[in-house]
Amino acid sequence: MMETNELVWQGRVGTIPLRVGVAHAGRIIAEWDTPQGSRQKITGSTEEFERSVLLQLLLSGGETDVSTTEEITRAITEAQAERPRPTAVQPERRRKNPKQRQHRRSRRPPRRR
Repeated sequence: MMETNELVWQGRVGTIPLRVGVAHAGRIIAEWDTPQGSRQKITGSTEEFERSVLLQLLLSGGETDVSTTEEITRAITEAQAERPRPTAVQPERRRKNPKQRQHRRSRRPPRRR
């Protein structure tokens, strides 16, 4: 479920009501209602959103006006620019080849030459 502070666009694409939000991490969340039930899709980029959500809604909703899709993508890009991407957490430094201590009974005898 989308939070209210993530909502960037709400309206109709043809006959289908659509809500679009951008999460803090930059992911695009789309929720829409169809006669079959409520649907939700989370995408990572605007291009993926256009391919997987907008195209499907344009075909099933009977929308022919391109200005609606341009308005939605513009709202998404503006929201993504405002929300900073999360910084990558530095992993803890580890040794390249850590030696694991084994129990004395499971140790192998030394190699003979």
